Amino acid sequence: MTLLLRSVMVLVSAMCFAVPTFAQSGLTSSTVPDAGGSSSEPNVAKAGVVAGVHPQVAPEVSEQSWSFRHYGVGTYGSPLGFGGRIAVSLSRSVNLRAGASYFSFTTTRTVSSIPFTANVRLQSEQVSVDWYPFYGGFHISPGILFGSSNRAFGGATVPAGNSFTLNHVTYYSGTADPIQASGAVDFRHTGPTLTVGWGNWIRHPEKRKQQRHWAFPFEAGVVFNGDPKTALNYSGVVCTSPSQQFCANIATDAPVQANVQAERKRLQDDANWLRFYPIIAGGVIYRF
Repeated sequence: MTLLLRSVMVLVSAMCFAVPTFAQSGLTSSTVPDAGGSSSEPNVAKAGVVAGVHPQVAPEVSEQSWSFRHYGVGTYGSPLGFGGRIAVSLSRSVNLRAGASYFSFTTTRTVSSIPFTANVRLQSEQVSVDWYPFYGGFHISPGILFGSSNRAFGGATVPAGNSFTLNHVTYYSGTADPIQASGAVDFRHTGPTLTVGWGNWIRHPEKRKQQRHWAFPFEAGVVFNGDPKTALNYSGVVCTSPSQQFCANIATDAPVQANVQAERKRLQDDANWLRFYPIIAGGVIYRF
């Protein structure tokens, strides 16, 4: 499923919850009954008839003319990946924005003197409410990240006879069954987000001639992930000397496993810095 289609589905789902609220609170145009129960004309119109002139009244944009009537679409990039976004107006100062992001890459990182081939996969959906308190470009955007499959995972093989370290203790990979290592860092599937930024995804109905279709919004903030889950596992035969003496199964050797857990704790401490996952995002949008 393409990112654009996923963005549309996320936005439609969010609109299904928002429509009833705005339908009940939306402003509608109506006439004011007079004392006899009949509808009266607006006061400005009456004044024009009495004076014999037709004064020009500045057009007013009601909340009803905003709700789900103005749209913007675009592409966005951030540490969450690259993807599409769709925005729809809810009121004069509030937009609803939804989208999906994806990115993956492979890198190499050394853990316990072992070069791991690590795969990083970023995939998630986001919904946010953009509030423009000054009716301009500045916005504050609380939201939620969900459907996240953000994780890093990898593995390595220590060639027979090669050394590696666990918690500052040197070991050797056994020739009978070389050491296999694997690790992973997994993030929560759902988490709240908060960003601040500049750039309105919607053109103002009264300022369409002054506002361009294309815009380049920017925002920064965080995803509140909580502590990621980490895993670090070893299998095979481990030896305490290069001459392949004093060897044992690494999975059942208690002293070695204590050092494995110390390494996993170090990995967990490093990953905990990402409990507040940074968002620095920018993109190109088209406003209808």
